Amino acid sequence: MPKREKSKRLQVVISDEQDSLLTRTAYQLSNPERLVSKSEVVRLGIQMLNKAVEDGELDAGLLEGLTEADGSS
Repeated sequence: MPKREKSKRLQVVISDEQDSLLTRTAYQLSNPERLVSKSEVVRLGIQMLNKAVEDGELDAGLLEGLTEADGSS
């Protein structure tokens, strides 16, 4: 029997707009055979963000928009 992969729980506070984006993305990725959860969208987003950083494809302005959206500076 294969070992179960260890996982960690992360709790974050997101805005209503960000929650709406997660919901819409999960809906768009889902199909009748497979429903995609918001948690899966977050995990996919983490993988895509990491790949963009490693490939040098991340726009530095992206982080500025994030800090403005969450109220921190």
